[in-house]
Amino acid sequence: MSETISLKLPKEVEQFRNIIEGTMKPVVVIETHEKETTLFESKFAGNPYFPLSMEYPKNEEQQPLKLLAQINFADVPKHLPHFPNEGILQFYIDGYDDVLGMDFDNGKNQNGFRVIFHDTIVKDESQLIQDFSFVENKEEELYFPVDKEMALSFKAKFEPLSMDDFRSNEIYASIETAAEEDEELTDVLYDVLTGDGHKIGGYPFFTQEDPRAYGNYTDSTTMLLQIDSEGDHIMWGDCGVCNFFITEDELKNKDFSKVVYNWDCH
Repeated sequence: MSETISLKLPKEVEQFRNIIEGTMKPVVVIETHEKETTLFESKFAGNPYFPLSMEYPKNEEQQPLKLLAQINFADVPKHLPHFPNEGILQFYIDGYDDVLGMDFDNGKNQNGFRVIFHDTIVKDESQLIQDFSFVENKEEELYFPVDKEMALSFKAKFEPLSMDDFRSNEIYASIETAAEEDEELTDVLYDVLTGDGHKIGGYPFFTQEDPRAYGNYTDSTTMLLQIDSEGDHIMWGDCGVCNFFITEDELKNKDFSKVVYNWDCH
C-alpha cells in the first residue's frame, strides 16, 4: 500500500499521523468528462443500459425514474474488496420530486429511488431500450441534479477516514479533543480529512451530518457511490452531496435492495 506511506499531512496534523494512517482504505476516485456515451458506458445522467425484458423502475405514481449514475465495473480498477469485477450497477432517482426521491424517515425506502445491478450484459442492442423519451414528464418541474450527460473515468487510490464519518467520533477522539482548544487545527483537519468528491468506496463527505448515526444504518459502512456538486453541471440543492451506502454482506451477495440513499446541502 505504497500510497499510504505518501499521505501528505500539514505540519499541524503530523502528530496524529499514526491514528490517521491506521484508517486508510481503498477508494476509486471518479473524474467526469462531458460527452455523449453508449448505452454500456459508465456515466452520470444520460441513457441507461436497460434490457427490453426487464421492468423499468418507477415511483409510486408510476412516473419513470431517471438515471443518475451507471457504473460498468469492466471499466473500474479491481481495487475495492467485495465489489463486482464486472456487470453494470445503476442508480435511479425521482427527478420530478423536490427531495429527489429520498425518504427522510427511511433511507432504505426505494419508492423514490432504485439501485439495479445487471450481472450479465446483453450485447445485442436490439434487445435493449433505445428510446427513453417516456422518462420525460413535460407537465412537471424537473429538479434533477445533473445538468449534462458525463462519461466517467476511474483512478485507484487510498484515503483516510473523513471527519464527517460517524465512526470518527470514536477513532479520532484524541484528535477532536486537541481540536477543541485550537480552532486553526479544526479547520486544517476538515481540509485534510474532508472526504469530498465523486467516488466509489472510501469514506463519505456530508454538508450536514452522517445519517447512519441515527436509525438502523450503522452496519451500512461501505459507500457504494458518492456524487458531489461540481461547478454548474452537478448541483445537489445548495452545493450539497449525495451518498449511497450498503452493508458488507449485502455487497458480497450483490443484494442492492436495502441500500441507504442520502443527500444533503448547506
